[in-house]
Amino acid sequence: MRRQLSTTGYAVLGLLALRPLTPYEITQQMQRSLDYCWPTSERSLYDQPERLVAAGYAMRQEPDGDRAARYEITAAGRDALRAWLATDSAMPRFQNEPMLRALFADQGTVADLHRTIDDLRAHVAQRRRLGVAQMEPYLTGDGLFQERSHIVTLTADLVARVLDAIEDWADEVAQVTAGWTTTEGLGLTDEIRPILERIVTEGNERVRRAAEAADATSDND
Repeated sequence: MRRQLSTTGYAVLGLLALRPLTPYEITQQMQRSLDYCWPTSERSLYDQPERLVAAGYAMRQEPDGDRAARYEITAAGRDALRAWLATDSAMPRFQNEPMLRALFADQGTVADLHRTIDDLRAHVAQRRRLGVAQMEPYLTGDGLFQERSHIVTLTADLVARVLDAIEDWADEVAQVTAGWTTTEGLGLTDEIRPILERIVTEGNERVRRAAEAADATSDND
């Protein structure tokens, strides 16, 4: 019977499917690439390799001299990873501290809100620089996993679009709130109403198109 893993467990199993890794290398890869979609603390990764070994999904390669032990995926592990990939995925979770601070901006000052927006822009710029540095080598055939450039590029494209959307939102918030003297009790102002109308109109349109696409798929089946 296949043992169920946490999503983090499957993430580590996915990394081991690419090549054998030491615990340190697993942590580095999680921070380097998977942090874009599944941010995980080092502490939560600590015992994941041994959990995979206990489940029969990985094997521990004994260390050679001073080198650290590496963990390698087993055939059962590959089967478990394929089985997990064939299941339905969970709803995406969006963890964004600047957004959380903006949500409670009416409990602080305008200056606090603008500081949060400035921080958000800086975070996006840093993340974009790191992403470009990781992706640029793929253009010359020197990517870390060059043979996976088709998959890496598609996921990187989503990350880039999310960063663009966050940056555009930050710019709009900065513009809309530039003349604010308070964050409290402003309600549906003339500047805010068009934003709300756009959210509702575009949201309804996307829901309608998604429903039509689902109906068309159902009819074809």
